[in-house]
Amino acid sequence: MTNYEKPFVSVVAPCRNESGFVGKAIETILQNDYPEDLMEVLVIDGMSSDGTRDIVKAMMQQDSRIRLIDNPKKIVPSAMNIAIRESRGDYIIRIDCHSSFAPDYISKCIEVSRRTKAENVGGYWITLPGANTDVARAIAAATSCGFGVGNAMFRLAGQEREVDTVPFGTYRRSIFEQVGYYDERLVRNQDIELNSRIRKAGGKIVISPEIKLNYYNRATYSGLWQQSFNNGLWNPYTIWLVGSGLYLRHFVPMFFVLGLVTFIIGAFFWWFFKWILLGYILFYLSTATVFSIRSARRTKTSAILVLWSFVVLHVAYGLGSLWAVITIPFKFPNRHKRTIGKPLTDRKT
Repeated sequence: MTNYEKPFVSVVAPCRNESGFVGKAIETILQNDYPEDLMEVLVIDGMSSDGTRDIVKAMMQQDSRIRLIDNPKKIVPSAMNIAIRESRGDYIIRIDCHSSFAPDYISKCIEVSRRTKAENVGGYWITLPGANTDVARAIAAATSCGFGVGNAMFRLAGQEREVDTVPFGTYRRSIFEQVGYYDERLVRNQDIELNSRIRKAGGKIVISPEIKLNYYNRATYSGLWQQSFNNGLWNPYTIWLVGSGLYLRHFVPMFFVLGLVTFIIGAFFWWFFKWILLGYILFYLSTATVFSIRSARRTKTSAILVLWSFVVLHVAYGLGSLWAVITIPFKFPNRHKRTIGKPLTDRKT
């Protein structure tokens, strides 16, 4: 495509307290091979208090394409809705500040979108450690393994295909006029829910290996626990609020933890439940150990740390979903009330 044929794009970066990552994410976007006069970068900040805003302001002094916009509601769907209204692009490219992007990332997003005529496109991400530590490398190995994340296709390698969702999508602006904006009740799963509406309206979501990006995962077990618990928490909440968008795979950890809790309670009353509980735990640990060894060999990290990463990931995710089921009537007594979601506590790394 000549510059004349290329569309104007708006790269949108929702963020909140991302001082350790925001600079690198924006820098890799600015270094893309896309024409400078055909792009803008909107950083929608959730009132950060860790120096994120200072980093972005310093970058603004060096590059006029960057704009810093406040997001008083502090959640991603609000950030995206602000960005859609403020942006000028024919395409909205949503990025995550815990990521870095290939030099041709924007060009490939536009090329794949036009070639496939999809309303939203994205790439398979490569999971990298959030820090240079053994624990961070183990967490990255666990969260890029099918046993760890199920069939979340964008976390795994694959071919170009239609999917139910992609990470950090590239949307045609016209799709928002057709299906509406982001649902601001959803603190998590807002991309999944929006993509569900797009597919119901007859649109296509395409993932392509030509679109390359890296994602820097949590570096500590406390960070992984917090992330996984909140991800699990918002799955039942999402189903309750919008009625669709998720699949059985999103609830497998909840059923695993529910079985664990059931057998633990049963063991206090019936002796044979102790054997069932032991077998249940041994089956999980033996399966997890096999995948831990495979992942450790592939990534040259500790199998024991990968195993513990699986345990933290699955138990926290499952407990989050189970807690959501218990608390839904109290948190959302009126499922149809359009209450704005509340921001989560500041993210642990």
